[in-house]
Amino acid sequence: MIICIFGVRYRDDIDWELHRTLNEDMAHAVAGMPGFISLKFYTADDGDQIGIIRFRTRADLKNWRDDIAHRGAWGHAPQLYHEFWVQNAETFDDYVWIDGVHHDRDQTDRFQMTPDDVLKALATDRS
Repeated sequence: MIICIFGVRYRDDIDWELHRTLNEDMAHAVAGMPGFISLKFYTADDGDQIGIIRFRTRADLKNWRDDIAHRGAWGHAPQLYHEFWVQNAETFDDYVWIDGVHHDRDQTDRFQMTPDDVLKALATDRS
């Protein structure tokens, strides 16, 4: 599993309507990508908005990076973000503890999201 972690700090003068529209567009685009697993957002104590996207393979992540709709959205970044950072990582160990018992196993099924799940995740107001 490949994990893309990204964070944003919004501009003080952000266009929230543009942000909402791009989020919806990107939700549809990423949810339809082969190898897409999930997308989640969190807010860090320092105010960073953190996103985590999971893909099955490096090639799947690369295809998302190079997707024409995704690349097109990059042009709006200066209007939305003061800062946008990305870190990509490959899962090298995957396990879970259940009722105190350690289980080595792939957890793709735990994170798998449908396109509707992605839209719900993006609908959360993070302003």
